[in-house]
Amino acid sequence: MLINWNSINDGLRPEAEEPVLIAKEPTEDLINDCRVGSLIMHKDSGEVGWFVGNECDVITLSSRTYWAYINEKALSIPDTDDEKMLSNCLKEYMLKLQYFEKKFQKLSECMMTSGKGTYPLDYFIAGILNRSLSLIYGFDTLLRSSNFIGALHLVRPYLDNYLRLSASWLVENPHDFAKDVWEGSTIRNIRDRDGKKMTDAYLKKKATAEFSWIENVYNETSGFVHFSNKHIMNATTLSSEKERTLRTFIGKIDNNVSYQSKIEAVIGMIEISNFKFNIK
Repeated sequence: MLINWNSINDGLRPEAEEPVLIAKEPTEDLINDCRVGSLIMHKDSGEVGWFVGNECDVITLSSRTYWAYINEKALSIPDTDDEKMLSNCLKEYMLKLQYFEKKFQKLSECMMTSGKGTYPLDYFIAGILNRSLSLIYGFDTLLRSSNFIGALHLVRPYLDNYLRLSASWLVENPHDFAKDVWEGSTIRNIRDRDGKKMTDAYLKKKATAEFSWIENVYNETSGFVHFSNKHIMNATTLSSEKERTLRTFIGKIDNNVSYQSKIEAVIGMIEISNFKFNIK
């Protein structure tokens, strides 16, 4: 099972107010068997429950005793050169990335069925999530097809998705912002609540202030979107340092791409996916 379920009965509880998946028993059917909730405690009585809706809906912990983090936690590249271990790690992480399809669909369901109707921001986020799933699918397909360069091209627009989503929380009125974008306004020409135009550079700066590694991912992946030394280095490598010779490869599939590089790219996609549940 890809989801690591925890049990309230074992004394395990998530951090207060962090969105988690909750269920009556461990399951992989997120759409039909799960709800999204967060642990809350009543200030006066001390009673604890699951907050599950915009209308102050709270259910007891005993009604859904199993919970699981929506975000993936603490992923890293194994410190080994064992290709079998690295290959297994890559497969595991790619499955985790694929599973965001179900998570995003569950998020969309909660978004569209909560409250007293739908709003422009709901449709804006729906567009973000739909594009996210298309990019994840494209990334996964290309990586499995030994097209690492093609797959890396998609990390940058995937990060762009997060930056555009974060813009909706920087403006004075998110619903007006979403409506303007729907009607064709370009986000880089829209100003945030501080009067700043939300250009790519500005959104990157704001996001980097909270997540320092975003700038590096942005800059590195931009190097694959635009022709750069990365494409030259992928085609031409040092064949023999002793003989000072180079080897040039021209083809449509990967040329000596390490498992570590592939795993790093997948982790990047997963981390960006995590951000979509952390917008505030």
